[in-house]
Amino acid sequence: MVRYHYALVDDLVSREKFDSLIEEKIADCGNLADETAAALLVVKDLGRSHVKVRGLRGKSSLFCFYAKVLAFSGVKEFDRPDGEKGLVARLTVADETGQVDLVFWDEQAAALEETFGIGDVVEVIGRHGRSAKEIMPLNLRKTCVDIDCVMEVKERKAPERRDMHLLIISLAPPRPFTRRDGTTGEMVSGLVGDSSGTARLLCWDPALLAGLSQGMSISVTGALTKEGDYGGREVILDEESSITVAKTYPDIPVTALEDLVPEQSYTVRGEITKVLPAKQFTKRDGTTSYVRNLRLSDGNTEVPFVLWGDDAKMTLFPGETVMIYNAYAKTGRFGEIEISPGRGGALSVIPGREEPVKIEGWILHLPEGTVITNREGSWLADTRLPHGSHVIMTGRSSGKRVFCESEEVVNYDLEGLKNEVSTFIRSFS
Repeated sequence: MVRYHYALVDDLVSREKFDSLIEEKIADCGNLADETAAALLVVKDLGRSHVKVRGLRGKSSLFCFYAKVLAFSGVKEFDRPDGEKGLVARLTVADETGQVDLVFWDEQAAALEETFGIGDVVEVIGRHGRSAKEIMPLNLRKTCVDIDCVMEVKERKAPERRDMHLLIISLAPPRPFTRRDGTTGEMVSGLVGDSSGTARLLCWDPALLAGLSQGMSISVTGALTKEGDYGGREVILDEESSITVAKTYPDIPVTALEDLVPEQSYTVRGEITKVLPAKQFTKRDGTTSYVRNLRLSDGNTEVPFVLWGDDAKMTLFPGETVMIYNAYAKTGRFGEIEISPGRGGALSVIPGREEPVKIEGWILHLPEGTVITNREGSWLADTRLPHGSHVIMTGRSSGKRVFCESEEVVNYDLEGLKNEVSTFIRSFS
């Protein structure tokens, strides 16, 4: 069990140091704490305490939480693509903040029925499964913890169609999927917002989003809405939906930083007061990633916020105002509430004083950020065009940034250019 608790903090301390801290903790408790209890206390001291079920929306690769068993699906047999038989079983568990399914495979599934009963409270260490709707337990044990939650499985309501006024907060590139009949297609995910807050976007017909980009306001007819994973909303667009560009923007609720509560998600706005350099680290799977620590103030309260992965490489300046959508709040290592864009979250820089611009230049992806540059200067630009692209960008400039509204790639006729050069040279012969 201790090795699973170490997995929660293996990016902070070595295994040798973790074992040493456990021994120190047992001694501090007068040898009254066993190894597991001491490991839990060490993990908490390092700022990685248990989360609530609603906290499973965070981006952590591993989670530790307590929950009460509400339902058992029974062990079901299925055929794998290679013809082998497999077993799968699910436990529906919950606390006072929500419910989630634990998924078990093969030997784990077979042993499940004789191990846990309805009403048992379990401690789970696990990770997201094949979808964000489930948790794959790495370790599970009964505990004496008491959880006060209603003993019933909450049925998800069927999606309903409605018309919506939305702000496009972020859009991911299209990605392929395979339907049950074996045919393939593409889908786009993203984040949208309206007067009720933010929602995850799923579009099964990417053509609907043609010509649309981050920051645009749209009116949608026939959108499907439903409760998302671990709470929150999902907005689904398909062949029965239609979109038009809207002239007005929805007001998305913003929460004051002083009102943040751990293990919940919010939309917050503030000014960056401190930016530290991004640091590279090695993930548990051996790949590298990045983390960056910053400070954010809304004028009354200042909190730390953390960027991970590609977000950590964004170029941000002290004094810039940002909006963080779906910001997940948690208690940091030093007791402060800290925030970071949660699962499906996004960060946008809010322009200051603006002026319209039309810039012809080249796109360069530099360590400091992506820029459009020409003889007159360089500006930070949010674009997916490849390095070296020659582009005409129209938009608004604010300080060192260009907020792009449209971009046109300039394509050269190389043969025609060669002929013109040859003609020019011959004119001097």
